[in-house]
Amino acid sequence: MVNQSNHAPRLDVAKFNRRGQRIRVEARGMVKLGWFRRQEVEIRDVSAGGARLALPEGVLLPDEFELRIPQFRHPRNCMKRWESGLEIGVEFKLD
Repeated sequence: MVNQSNHAPRLDVAKFNRRGQRIRVEARGMVKLGWFRRQEVEIRDVSAGGARLALPEGVLLPDEFELRIPQFRHPRNCMKRWESGLEIGVEFKLD
């Protein structure tokens, strides 16, 4: 007998949206917001294609910015992809 349920099976959408496996980290990064302005952020996880950042209360980041992570040799240019409360997801831009 064929299942004629009105509900489609649930898909784990998160696994389809990720470009690479994310690795949980506990690190601090620095966002460049202008010539002389910087903002420290907490890095929650990172992958080859992006990262999840936690922001201090009241901090808003532009859609594109430079992120320095101590473990990376060079800064990464980032594009903001999503926001949820004090966390944001960024994609590393390939220049």
